[in-house]
Amino acid sequence: MVFGLLVFLGHGRFDLDQDRLLGTGCAIPAKITALPGPAPDGGAVRVTEQGPGAAVLENTSTLAAYRIPVTSGSRTVEVPLLTPGQRIGVVLDRPAVGPVIWIAREALGGFTPVTAGVVPGGVRYHSENCRALTSRGAAVLFRAPDGRITGGEQLPPASVSCTPGEQVLPAAVPPGSEVSPYCALGTE
Repeated sequence: MVFGLLVFLGHGRFDLDQDRLLGTGCAIPAKITALPGPAPDGGAVRVTEQGPGAAVLENTSTLAAYRIPVTSGSRTVEVPLLTPGQRIGVVLDRPAVGPVIWIAREALGGFTPVTAGVVPGGVRYHSENCRALTSRGAAVLFRAPDGRITGGEQLPPASVSCTPGEQVLPAAVPPGSEVSPYCALGTE
């Protein structure tokens, strides 16, 4: 009887999605449990551009790359997530990509990469995600007028917004720089 009443009140529709039933409406997971290994489709995370002290990585797989360790000498940076085809900056000289965890794009729910752009006096962050993600900082790549990478710097997590909507945070970032926010699914 209760089920019939719910169907009637829902005009014949009955949604079993736990997030919508609980009122959160957000299907982005807080954590993924999977093991690193080669991409089943032959894709990879590769270095596509290199400059002094900074580089650009690209995910060539049809799967999402999760928790990507990138090293250069004794320094290691973890890129939280790269969706298929996405590119991201790293502030490392001649970086090497470690073992990647590969997951289906659908496993990310409604996740979309957070974007950023340099504005006078700071950086504008834009997120279309349904919940706040965890900031892991950002890589800032400096570029010459011809587009070459000329260096970079790492912004600390407190200087980067991974919250839904748009937010401008103060930062001394030169015009023409490229900002790559590192926004993680959870606190792990």
